[in-house]
Amino acid sequence: MKKLITLSIYATAAVSCLAANPMFTVDASHPAGKVSPKLYGLMTEEINHCYDGGLYAELIRNRAFLDDPAAPVHWSVVNDNGAAATIALDPTNSFNDKLTTSLRLTVTKAAKDQPAGVANSGYWGIPVQPNTRYHASLWARAESGFSGPLTVSIVSEDGRSVYASEKIAKLNAQWNRCELTLNTGKVAPTANARFVITLDQPGTVWLGLVSLFPPTWNDRPNGLRKDIMQMLVDLNPKFLRFPGGNYLEGNTVENRFPWKKTLGPIEERHGHPCP
Repeated sequence: MKKLITLSIYATAAVSCLAANPMFTVDASHPAGKVSPKLYGLMTEEINHCYDGGLYAELIRNRAFLDDPAAPVHWSVVNDNGAAATIALDPTNSFNDKLTTSLRLTVTKAAKDQPAGVANSGYWGIPVQPNTRYHASLWARAESGFSGPLTVSIVSEDGRSVYASEKIAKLNAQWNRCELTLNTGKVAPTANARFVITLDQPGTVWLGLVSLFPPTWNDRPNGLRKDIMQMLVDLNPKFLRFPGGNYLEGNTVENRFPWKKTLGPIEERHGHPCP
């Protein structure tokens, strides 16, 4: 009988609270305890291009030719106006033992006014801003007898508008790292350009770790996007968890995230698969 009386009292109290329309008030001017400011921070995770195509400022997609072992995904042939070229992955000809695949570009027909080569559209297009410097770099070597030049450009999707262009004057049979600065000048802004590498004569070249960076946050080489990073900074976090979520552990123990291998020159980093 005592148990039934207790339940009846609880039920009556609950009904009374609902009928009274109670209010809950927090007085933030009189905190009852302290919370460490170091507990406020950010977590990032590689979901839906949070890093590649997002926070990381790199504009070339599949820059190391490792996204798909069967095909050079996100790369396409440029052979308009009667020029002719083919591209293929080459796992037997890489510039080091970390990035183990190169892209072989074979041009069989080309001229100065009819170049042929390869293009990358980046992550949903290469964004172009006027009067802006873009830093391009790539590893390249040529077959014996071909010395160049190699033209590196940012162009419109139809190839009719050239936003910036520079030449690598000479290649040889040894792997060499090439760096260029592409200046856009007074051009109309667009989000749908392409990054193009072309030859103006027949020949075969191999490409490795092709990269294109816009101006980065705090002008740091191999850095982060200015707009996204500034929004994170404005939140004034005390820490940044990297990597975040389940990305840390990987699909298996064997492909867990080895953060120590993210240090050093980017050409010495073999990359990590997304889970």
